[in-house]
Amino acid sequence: MRLVVCLLLFLVPTLNYGFKKNVMPYSIVISRAILIVDGTVSKVSKNDYQFTISQFIKGKSSSKINVNIWKEWICDSRIKELKAGQRLILFLEKSSNGNYYPINDSTGELYVDDNTFPNIFLPKDFSNPTVLKKGIAMFLETYTYYGNFNDRFYQNLYFVRNKSIFEVYRIAKNNTAFMFLVNDAEYFKPTEFTAIFLPNN
Repeated sequence: MRLVVCLLLFLVPTLNYGFKKNVMPYSIVISRAILIVDGTVSKVSKNDYQFTISQFIKGKSSSKINVNIWKEWICDSRIKELKAGQRLILFLEKSSNGNYYPINDSTGELYVDDNTFPNIFLPKDFSNPTVLKKGIAMFLETYTYYGNFNDRFYQNLYFVRNKSIFEVYRIAKNNTAFMFLVNDAEYFKPTEFTAIFLPNN
């Protein structure tokens, strides 16, 4: 019996390999999102939920939007029940029916409880919503994304950085979320944009 249990424990990770979620880097999620918002769920329906925005982090829309409910599966399930009053930080794209939807399903839908993230799989550098939102704002001020968002292997994309890497790392010491996002973006070897100033005549 012990042999059977040991054999199963050995084989289960191999059998589940085909079901592993494709994790999208947050540097790309942030760049891809047309709307990043903090707010609460107002009402939950069968296929979507109404969301009341309390803060815009990126983009603008009306203060109430409808967000499609993504379908859960074996390697991407919700950590909590979706219900009215739940606070979320959302990274959104817009669908053809006018609703918004979270990018990469659970990646784009972060639950917030008592000003913390209950999802233990989130980067520990996203210590709380305040740090994360400030880090996102710093990232958007520093990096610009170019390329094809639909490239699954991220080969045809690149970032442009508008500060030197030394300056970026100096600033990043003040915000763990920004530091995480910088390391994420620097993996793609961004181009550094150097502004040229012409002298006044």
